[in-house]
Amino acid sequence: MLLAQLGKVDVHPVGGVLFRPGETPSAFYLVLDGVVEICREESSEVGLQPVAYLGEGSTVSESKVITGTVLNSLAHFPEGGTTLRWPRPVLLRHLYSSRDLALHYLQRLARRLEGTIADLGAHSGSNLRGRLDHFDLPAILQTVVDSGATGVLEILDADGRDFGVIHTSSRMIGRILCGNLEGPEAFLEILNSPPKNGTFRFSNLAVAPETDTYRQVHPLLLEAARVQDELAHFAATVSETSLLQPATHRLAWKGGIDADLVEEIWHQLSSQPCGWGVLAELLPFSRGQIALTVRDMLLAGVLNVDRDHEITNDQLALGG
Repeated sequence: MLLAQLGKVDVHPVGGVLFRPGETPSAFYLVLDGVVEICREESSEVGLQPVAYLGEGSTVSESKVITGTVLNSLAHFPEGGTTLRWPRPVLLRHLYSSRDLALHYLQRLARRLEGTIADLGAHSGSNLRGRLDHFDLPAILQTVVDSGATGVLEILDADGRDFGVIHTSSRMIGRILCGNLEGPEAFLEILNSPPKNGTFRFSNLAVAPETDTYRQVHPLLLEAARVQDELAHFAATVSETSLLQPATHRLAWKGGIDADLVEEIWHQLSSQPCGWGVLAELLPFSRGQIALTVRDMLLAGVLNVDRDHEITNDQLALGG
């Protein structure tokens, strides 16, 4: 209580910065409102990238304010927020004078070394929320998974309607849902085609929903990044509204992991030619997976594309 009385409440505007790389830590912070984005430069080629998010109840610069080590991260509020701040001299003075405070602080840092930061992160993770255009979705997901929290990351569209959900438990990914998609396909749709002006929120759950499958987050994120890169290249080459149609009267495909999707695309285009954007609305696969399968079918010569003839969803609904 004494320490709380010595802290200063600071209200931070949109984009407000707590500290930058290269600065000496000047204060210890407790987040009262908003979400702090932590960015770090993993390589000089890509520059500062989001690596973690800290919500209400989280502490910032807890250890380096003691050591005085130069900071290597940027901490800021993408959407503004409020902190309780203790200047470094005030904190150090009371650590010297109060044995109880010093012991509590030491125990907290020791728990970090023992690996129980997962439990602390699970508590603070329940307050993560914000707009997707202000936050990096893969970094948000990495944060809640690394916290060890059992919870659900909900993605909402601009009108607040459910777009997708990703459940987490014991540093793993559980159930993943997005419309009529589930599992890895739903994950690709959420990561690669998030709703415009959408929002996110993470909430802790007492018990994770039952599922037979738990997945590690890193392979899912790597696959999503690969699909996103290849999708961007393909979309720049073949518009999603460019007319697609079978090149022959019979499907000749050697099989493989996309055999079922290839067959569904073939039958859909045989009954009514359309663009791959329309296929993404009709078939139970992610947008990225459909686009890249169409790409492979074009390269294999089983489909033709007419870039001069475009077809839209409305035209399809009216029968072409």
